[in-house]
Amino acid sequence: MNDNKKIEIGILEIQRHIPILYTFSKICKTKNTNITIFTTKKLFQRLEAYLENKKQHYFDLVLKNKWESNYSYLRRVQQICNQKIDLLFVNTIHETTLDLINYLGFNPKSKKILTIHHANAWFKPHLVLNIKNMIRTIDTNLSSALISKFILPKFDAINVIYPPLKDYIKKTGYNREIFTLPTSIYENNSSGSLHKKTTYYGDKKLCIVIPGLIQRHRKNLDGIPMVFEKLFRRYDKKLELHILGMPIGRYGKKIQEEFKKIREKGHSITLYKHFIPDKIFDETLMKSDIILAPIRIKTRADNEITETYGITVGSGIVYNAVRYARPIIVPAEFNMISELKTSTLTYNSLEELTHILEDLITNPQKLKLLKEEALKNSKKFSLQKMQQYFEKNILTWFKTTT
Repeated sequence: MNDNKKIEIGILEIQRHIPILYTFSKICKTKNTNITIFTTKKLFQRLEAYLENKKQHYFDLVLKNKWESNYSYLRRVQQICNQKIDLLFVNTIHETTLDLINYLGFNPKSKKILTIHHANAWFKPHLVLNIKNMIRTIDTNLSSALISKFILPKFDAINVIYPPLKDYIKKTGYNREIFTLPTSIYENNSSGSLHKKTTYYGDKKLCIVIPGLIQRHRKNLDGIPMVFEKLFRRYDKKLELHILGMPIGRYGKKIQEEFKKIREKGHSITLYKHFIPDKIFDETLMKSDIILAPIRIKTRADNEITETYGITVGSGIVYNAVRYARPIIVPAEFNMISELKTSTLTYNSLEELTHILEDLITNPQKLKLLKEEALKNSKKFSLQKMQQYFEKNILTWFKTTT
Protein backbone atom coordinates (compact mmCIF):
# COMPACT_ATOMS: atom_id res chain seq x y z
CA MET A 1 0.00 0.00 0.00
CA ASN A 2 1.20 3.52 -0.84
CA ASP A 3 2.21 5.08 2.50
CA ASN A 4 1.48 8.58 1.19
CA LYS A 5 -2.11 7.76 0.27
CA LYS A 6 -4.70 8.65 2.88
CA ILE A 7 -6.60 5.70 4.29
CA GLU A 8 -10.32 5.88 3.56
CA ILE A 9 -12.30 5.03 6.71
CA GLY A 10 -16.00 4.17 6.62
CA ILE A 11 -18.25 4.18 9.71
CA LEU A 12 -21.65 2.48 9.46
CA GLU A 13 -24.45 3.08 11.99
CA ILE A 14 -28.11 2.62 11.06
CA GLN A 15 -29.55 1.59 14.44
CA ARG A 16 -29.08 3.93 17.39
CA HIS A 17 -25.62 4.52 18.84
CA ILE A 18 -25.03 8.21 18.09
CA PRO A 19 -22.30 8.74 20.73
CA ILE A 20 -20.30 5.88 19.20
CA LEU A 21 -20.77 7.26 15.70
CA TYR A 22 -19.56 10.68 16.79
CA THR A 23 -16.67 9.33 18.87
CA PHE A 24 -15.36 6.99 16.18
CA SER A 25 -15.57 9.72 13.54
CA LYS A 26 -13.51 12.09 15.73
CA ILE A 27 -10.90 9.50 16.70
CA CYS A 28 -10.45 8.14 13.18
CA LYS A 29 -10.08 11.54 11.52
CA THR A 30 -6.34 12.14 11.47
CA LYS A 31 -3.87 13.65 9.00
CA ASN A 32 -3.55 10.17 7.48
CA THR A 33 -7.25 9.43 6.95
CA ASN A 34 -10.49 10.53 5.31
CA ILE A 35 -13.86 9.66 6.88
CA THR A 36 -17.16 8.60 5.30
CA ILE A 37 -20.21 8.17 7.54
CA PHE A 38 -23.01 5.82 6.48
CA THR A 39 -26.20 6.46 8.45
CA THR A 40 -29.87 7.45 8.33
CA LYS A 41 -31.27 10.97 8.09
CA LYS A 42 -32.88 10.64 11.51
CA LEU A 43 -29.63 9.58 13.18
CA PHE A 44 -27.65 12.24 11.36
CA GLN A 45 -29.98 14.95 12.68
CA ARG A 46 -29.07 13.78 16.18
CA LEU A 47 -25.40 13.57 15.28
CA GLU A 48 -25.42 17.23 14.22
CA ALA A 49 -26.09 18.24 17.83
CA TYR A 50 -22.61 16.96 18.66
CA LEU A 51 -20.88 18.85 15.85
CA GLU A 52 -19.30 22.23 16.45
CA ASN A 53 -19.76 23.36 12.84
CA LYS A 54 -22.89 21.95 11.21
CA LYS A 55 -22.07 23.38 7.78
CA GLN A 56 -18.47 22.24 7.44
CA HIS A 57 -18.22 18.54 8.18
CA TYR A 58 -14.89 16.77 8.55
CA PHE A 59 -16.38 13.71 6.83
CA ASP A 60 -18.24 12.63 3.69
CA LEU A 61 -21.82 11.53 4.21
CA VAL A 62 -23.92 8.80 2.60
CA LEU A 63 -27.48 8.85 3.94
CA LYS A 64 -30.10 6.13 3.72
CA ASN A 65 -33.10 7.27 1.70
CA LYS A 66 -36.60 7.04 3.16
CA TRP A 67 -37.68 4.56 0.52
CA GLU A 68 -34.70 2.27 1.04
CA SER A 69 -34.92 -0.81 3.21
CA ASN A 70 -31.96 -1.61 5.42
CA TYR A 71 -31.13 -4.46 3.05
CA SER A 72 -31.12 -2.18 -0.02
CA TYR A 73 -29.11 0.50 1.74
CA LEU A 74 -26.48 -2.01 2.82
CA ARG A 75 -26.15 -3.17 -0.78
CA ARG A 76 -25.48 0.44 -1.78
CA VAL A 77 -22.99 0.86 1.05
CA GLN A 78 -21.18 -2.25 -0.16
CA GLN A 79 -20.87 -0.86 -3.67
CA ILE A 80 -19.40 2.40 -2.35
CA CYS A 81 -17.02 0.55 -0.03
CA ASN A 82 -15.77 -1.58 -2.91
CA GLN A 83 -14.97 1.60 -4.85
CA LYS A 84 -13.36 3.81 -2.19
CA ILE A 85 -13.31 2.51 1.43
CA ASP A 86 -10.19 0.81 2.81
CA LEU A 87 -11.39 0.12 6.34
CA LEU A 88 -15.03 -0.11 7.46
CA PHE A 89 -16.32 0.06 11.04
CA VAL A 90 -19.73 -1.55 11.51
CA ASN A 91 -21.01 -0.19 14.80
CA THR A 92 -24.26 -1.99 15.56
CA ILE A 93 -25.79 -5.27 14.44
CA HIS A 94 -28.66 -6.34 16.66
CA GLU A 95 -28.64 -9.99 17.67
CA THR A 96 -32.04 -10.64 16.14
CA THR A 97 -32.88 -12.64 13.02
CA LEU A 98 -34.65 -9.62 11.53
CA ASP A 99 -31.48 -7.53 11.63
CA LEU A 100 -28.96 -10.28 10.95
CA ILE A 101 -30.52 -11.36 7.66
CA ASN A 102 -29.76 -7.89 6.27
CA TYR A 103 -26.04 -8.70 6.64
CA LEU A 104 -26.06 -12.17 5.08
CA GLY A 105 -25.03 -10.80 1.68
CA PHE A 106 -23.09 -7.85 3.06
CA ASN A 107 -19.37 -8.41 2.59
CA PRO A 108 -17.46 -5.42 1.16
CA LYS A 109 -13.89 -5.91 -0.04
CA SER A 110 -12.73 -3.41 2.60
CA LYS A 111 -11.13 -4.55 5.82
CA LYS A 112 -13.99 -4.75 8.31
CA ILE A 113 -14.16 -4.21 12.09
CA LEU A 114 -17.37 -5.06 13.94
CA THR A 115 -18.19 -3.44 17.28
CA ILE A 116 -19.42 -6.12 19.68
CA HIS A 117 -21.86 -4.96 22.34
CA HIS A 118 -22.81 -8.36 23.84
CA ALA A 119 -19.96 -10.86 24.13
CA ASN A 120 -22.00 -13.96 24.99
CA ALA A 121 -24.44 -13.42 22.13
CA TRP A 122 -21.56 -13.36 19.64
CA PHE A 123 -19.04 -15.74 21.16
CA LYS A 124 -21.08 -18.12 23.29
CA PRO A 125 -24.33 -18.51 21.32
CA HIS A 126 -26.38 -21.49 22.42
CA LEU A 127 -29.83 -22.99 22.14
CA VAL A 128 -32.47 -21.67 24.54
CA LEU A 129 -35.97 -22.80 25.40
CA ASN A 130 -38.59 -20.40 26.70
CA ILE A 131 -41.96 -22.16 26.67
CA LYS A 132 -43.76 -18.92 27.54
CA ASN A 133 -42.34 -17.17 24.48
CA MET A 134 -41.68 -19.62 21.65
CA ILE A 135 -41.33 -16.85 19.08
CA ARG A 136 -38.42 -15.37 21.07
CA THR A 137 -36.96 -18.88 21.47
CA ILE A 138 -37.00 -19.51 17.72
CA ASP A 139 -35.51 -16.07 17.03
CA THR A 140 -32.70 -16.56 19.56
CA ASN A 141 -31.76 -20.00 18.25
CA LEU A 142 -31.83 -18.91 14.62
CA SER A 143 -29.90 -15.71 15.31
CA SER A 144 -27.23 -17.69 17.19
CA ALA A 145 -26.72 -19.89 14.13
CA LEU A 146 -26.52 -16.89 11.80
CA ILE A 147 -23.98 -15.13 14.02
CA SER A 148 -21.56 -18.04 14.38
CA LYS A 149 -21.75 -19.44 10.84
CA PHE A 150 -22.40 -16.48 8.55
CA ILE A 151 -21.91 -13.04 10.13
CA LEU A 152 -18.94 -13.04 12.52
CA PRO A 153 -16.54 -14.91 10.16
CA LYS A 154 -16.80 -12.05 7.63
CA PHE A 155 -15.09 -9.54 9.91
CA ASP A 156 -11.32 -9.19 10.03
CA ALA A 157 -11.31 -7.87 13.60
CA ILE A 158 -13.67 -6.66 16.32
CA ASN A 159 -13.91 -3.67 18.62
CA VAL A 160 -15.32 -3.71 22.15
CA ILE A 161 -16.41 -0.50 23.84
CA TYR A 162 -15.56 -1.79 27.32
CA PRO A 163 -12.00 -3.14 27.79
CA PRO A 164 -12.85 -6.05 30.17
CA LEU A 165 -14.79 -7.62 27.28
CA LYS A 166 -11.51 -8.10 25.44
CA ASP A 167 -10.11 -10.43 28.10
CA TYR A 168 -13.40 -12.32 28.24
CA ILE A 169 -13.57 -12.84 24.47
CA LYS A 170 -9.95 -13.98 24.27
CA LYS A 171 -10.82 -16.85 26.61
CA THR A 172 -13.45 -18.06 24.13
CA GLY A 173 -10.73 -18.86 21.60
CA TYR A 174 -11.29 -15.92 19.24
CA ASN A 175 -7.91 -15.42 17.55
CA ARG A 176 -8.36 -12.26 15.50
CA GLU A 177 -7.55 -8.72 16.62
CA ILE A 178 -9.64 -7.10 19.36
CA PHE A 179 -9.56 -3.30 19.68
CA THR A 180 -10.98 -1.08 22.43
CA LEU A 181 -12.25 2.21 21.02
CA PRO A 182 -14.63 3.75 23.62
CA THR A 183 -18.13 5.13 23.16
CA SER A 184 -17.16 8.63 24.35
CA ILE A 185 -14.13 10.86 24.67
CA TYR A 186 -13.39 13.81 26.90
CA GLU A 187 -13.31 17.11 25.01
CA ASN A 188 -12.83 19.61 27.82
CA ASN A 189 -16.58 20.37 27.91
CA SER A 190 -16.21 23.08 25.31
CA SER A 191 -15.88 21.64 21.82
CA GLY A 192 -19.46 20.81 20.86
CA SER A 193 -22.29 23.21 20.07
CA LEU A 194 -24.29 21.91 23.04
CA HIS A 195 -21.53 22.64 25.53
CA LYS A 196 -21.28 26.31 24.61
CA LYS A 197 -24.85 26.95 25.73
CA THR A 198 -24.48 25.20 29.09
CA THR A 199 -25.20 26.88 32.41
CA TYR A 200 -24.49 25.47 35.84
CA TYR A 201 -26.40 24.96 39.06
CA GLY A 202 -25.24 26.79 42.13
CA ASP A 203 -23.39 25.12 44.99
CA LYS A 204 -26.41 24.91 47.30
CA LYS A 205 -27.77 21.57 46.08
CA LEU A 206 -26.26 18.21 45.30
CA CYS A 207 -27.43 17.48 41.75
CA ILE A 208 -27.66 13.73 41.08
CA VAL A 209 -28.40 12.28 37.64
CA ILE A 210 -29.52 8.74 36.78
CA PRO A 211 -29.04 8.48 32.97
CA GLY A 212 -30.54 5.88 30.65
CA LEU A 213 -33.78 4.02 30.13
CA ILE A 214 -35.82 2.88 33.13
CA GLN A 215 -35.89 -0.76 32.06
CA ARG A 216 -35.82 -3.95 34.13
CA HIS A 217 -32.93 -5.68 32.35
CA ARG A 218 -30.77 -2.52 32.39
CA LYS A 219 -31.19 -1.11 35.89
CA ASN A 220 -31.98 -2.31 39.38
CA LEU A 221 -34.01 0.62 40.70
CA ASP A 222 -35.89 -1.44 43.27
CA GLY A 223 -35.84 0.53 46.51
CA ILE A 224 -34.04 3.54 45.01
CA PRO A 225 -37.13 5.80 45.27
CA MET A 226 -37.32 4.93 48.97
CA VAL A 227 -33.68 5.96 49.39
CA PHE A 228 -34.41 9.38 47.91
CA GLU A 229 -37.62 9.79 49.88
CA LYS A 230 -35.55 9.48 53.09
CA LEU A 231 -32.90 11.86 51.80
CA PHE A 232 -35.44 14.47 50.69
CA ARG A 233 -37.11 14.38 54.11
CA ARG A 234 -33.79 15.25 55.73
CA TYR A 235 -32.13 17.44 53.10
CA ASP A 236 -34.91 18.79 50.88
CA LYS A 237 -33.17 22.13 50.21
CA LYS A 238 -29.82 20.51 49.48
CA LEU A 239 -30.76 17.87 46.92
CA GLU A 240 -32.17 17.48 43.43
CA LEU A 241 -32.56 14.41 41.26
CA HIS A 242 -32.85 14.04 37.47
CA ILE A 243 -34.00 10.73 35.96
CA LEU A 244 -32.65 11.05 32.42
CA GLY A 245 -34.50 8.16 30.81
CA MET A 246 -38.02 7.30 29.82
CA PRO A 247 -39.83 4.32 31.38
CA ILE A 248 -39.99 1.05 29.44
CA GLY A 249 -42.61 -1.61 30.18
CA ARG A 250 -44.41 -2.28 33.44
CA TYR A 251 -41.24 -2.08 35.49
CA GLY A 252 -40.32 1.33 34.12
CA LYS A 253 -43.78 2.72 34.72
CA LYS A 254 -43.86 1.29 38.26
CA ILE A 255 -40.54 2.92 39.18
CA GLN A 256 -41.52 6.23 37.63
CA GLU A 257 -44.80 6.24 39.56
CA GLU A 258 -42.86 5.79 42.79
CA PHE A 259 -40.69 8.80 41.96
CA LYS A 260 -43.79 10.80 40.99
CA LYS A 261 -45.32 10.27 44.41
CA ILE A 262 -42.18 11.68 46.01
CA ARG A 263 -42.16 14.64 43.62
CA GLU A 264 -45.79 15.39 44.48
CA LYS A 265 -44.64 16.10 48.02
CA GLY A 266 -42.75 19.10 46.65
CA HIS A 267 -39.32 17.54 46.21
CA SER A 268 -37.01 18.36 43.30
CA ILE A 269 -37.24 15.37 40.93
CA THR A 270 -37.25 15.66 37.13
CA LEU A 271 -38.89 12.85 35.14
CA TYR A 272 -39.56 12.25 31.44
CA LYS A 273 -42.34 10.24 29.79
CA HIS A 274 -40.81 10.17 26.32
CA PHE A 275 -37.46 10.22 24.52
CA ILE A 276 -35.15 12.89 25.94
CA PRO A 277 -33.70 15.29 23.35
CA ASP A 278 -29.90 15.22 23.19
CA LYS A 279 -29.70 18.89 24.14
CA ILE A 280 -31.57 18.33 27.42
CA PHE A 281 -29.58 15.18 28.16
CA ASP A 282 -26.31 17.02 27.57
CA GLU A 283 -27.18 20.15 29.52
CA THR A 284 -28.47 18.19 32.51
CA LEU A 285 -25.32 16.10 32.79
CA MET A 286 -23.22 19.23 32.43
CA LYS A 287 -25.09 20.69 35.41
CA SER A 288 -24.79 17.56 37.51
CA ASP A 289 -22.49 16.87 40.45
CA ILE A 290 -22.47 13.09 40.32
CA ILE A 291 -23.90 10.20 38.30
CA LEU A 292 -25.81 7.39 39.99
CA ALA A 293 -25.77 4.17 37.93
CA PRO A 294 -27.83 1.40 39.61
CA ILE A 295 -26.79 -1.10 36.94
CA ARG A 296 -28.51 -4.50 36.99
CA ILE A 297 -25.54 -6.85 36.78
CA LYS A 298 -27.30 -9.76 35.08
CA THR A 299 -28.96 -8.69 31.86
CA ARG A 300 -29.62 -10.03 28.35
CA ALA A 301 -28.68 -9.25 24.78
CA ASP A 302 -31.21 -8.30 22.10
CA ASN A 303 -32.15 -11.97 22.19
CA GLU A 304 -32.45 -14.29 25.23
CA ILE A 305 -28.70 -14.81 25.77
CA THR A 306 -27.67 -13.86 29.33
CA GLU A 307 -24.99 -11.16 29.71
CA THR A 308 -23.14 -9.66 32.68
CA TYR A 309 -22.64 -5.90 32.85
CA GLY A 310 -18.99 -5.03 33.22
CA ILE A 311 -17.78 -8.43 31.97
CA THR A 312 -19.65 -9.42 28.79
CA VAL A 313 -21.38 -6.11 28.09
CA GLY A 314 -20.35 -2.52 28.78
CA SER A 315 -22.49 0.30 30.11
CA GLY A 316 -22.89 3.61 28.32
CA ILE A 317 -23.31 5.29 31.71
CA VAL A 318 -19.62 4.72 32.42
CA TYR A 319 -18.74 6.78 29.37
CA ASN A 320 -21.21 9.46 30.43
CA ALA A 321 -18.87 9.84 33.39
CA VAL A 322 -15.94 10.11 30.97
CA ARG A 323 -17.51 12.62 28.62
CA TYR A 324 -18.79 14.94 31.34
CA ALA A 325 -15.92 14.35 33.81
CA ARG A 326 -18.25 13.38 36.64
CA PRO A 327 -17.77 10.97 39.55
CA ILE A 328 -20.01 7.92 39.44
CA ILE A 329 -21.74 5.59 41.92
CA VAL A 330 -22.23 1.94 40.92
CA PRO A 331 -23.10 -1.35 42.63
CA ALA A 332 -20.00 -2.92 44.22
CA GLU A 333 -20.43 -6.00 42.02
CA PHE A 334 -19.96 -3.98 38.83
CA ASN A 335 -16.56 -4.41 37.15
CA MET A 336 -15.47 -0.77 36.75
CA ILE A 337 -12.64 0.04 34.34
CA SER A 338 -9.40 0.80 36.14
CA GLU A 339 -9.13 4.32 34.68
CA LEU A 340 -12.17 5.50 36.66
CA LYS A 341 -11.76 3.68 39.97
CA THR A 342 -10.51 6.71 41.93
CA SER A 343 -13.63 8.69 40.97
CA THR A 344 -16.03 5.80 41.57
CA LEU A 345 -18.05 5.09 44.72
CA THR A 346 -19.65 1.67 45.24
CA TYR A 347 -22.49 0.31 47.35
CA ASN A 348 -23.51 -3.19 48.47
CA SER A 349 -26.96 -2.29 49.83
CA LEU A 350 -29.58 0.44 49.76
CA GLU A 351 -28.57 1.41 53.27
CA GLU A 352 -24.97 1.86 52.16
CA LEU A 353 -26.11 3.92 49.16
CA THR A 354 -28.11 6.15 51.51
CA HIS A 355 -25.03 6.79 53.66
CA ILE A 356 -22.90 7.55 50.59
CA LEU A 357 -25.35 10.14 49.27
CA GLU A 358 -25.86 11.64 52.73
CA ASP A 359 -22.09 12.00 53.09
CA LEU A 360 -21.87 13.83 49.76
CA ILE A 361 -24.67 16.21 50.76
CA THR A 362 -23.09 17.07 54.09
CA ASN A 363 -19.44 16.94 53.03
CA PRO A 364 -18.87 19.34 50.10
CA GLN A 365 -15.09 18.89 50.38
CA LYS A 366 -15.38 15.17 49.62
CA LEU A 367 -17.49 15.94 46.55
CA LYS A 368 -14.94 18.53 45.45
CA LEU A 369 -12.09 16.00 45.66
CA LEU A 370 -14.15 13.41 43.79
CA LYS A 371 -14.80 15.89 40.98
CA GLU A 372 -11.12 16.67 40.74
CA GLU A 373 -10.36 12.96 40.41
CA ALA A 374 -13.09 12.59 37.79
CA LEU A 375 -11.50 15.33 35.69
CA LYS A 376 -8.07 13.68 35.92
CA ASN A 377 -9.57 10.35 34.93
CA SER A 378 -11.55 11.71 32.00
CA LYS A 379 -8.38 13.23 30.55
CA LYS A 380 -7.14 9.67 30.08
CA PHE A 381 -9.78 9.50 27.32
CA SER A 382 -8.87 12.74 25.54
CA LEU A 383 -9.15 12.91 21.76
CA GLN A 384 -5.37 13.13 21.45
CA LYS A 385 -4.79 9.97 23.49
CA MET A 386 -7.50 8.02 21.69
CA GLN A 387 -6.10 9.05 18.31
CA GLN A 388 -2.67 7.86 19.42
CA TYR A 389 -4.23 4.51 20.28
CA PHE A 390 -6.01 4.42 16.91
CA GLU A 391 -2.85 5.11 14.92
CA LYS A 392 -0.60 2.81 16.95
CA ASN A 393 -2.98 -0.14 17.04
CA ILE A 394 -5.66 -0.02 14.36
CA LEU A 395 -3.85 1.77 11.55
CA THR A 396 -0.68 -0.27 12.14
CA TRP A 397 -2.73 -3.46 12.05
CA PHE A 398 -4.44 -2.32 8.85
CA LYS A 399 -1.17 -1.51 7.09
CA THR A 400 0.51 -4.75 8.10
CA THR A 401 -2.41 -6.93 7.00
CA THR A 402 -3.18 -5.22 3.70
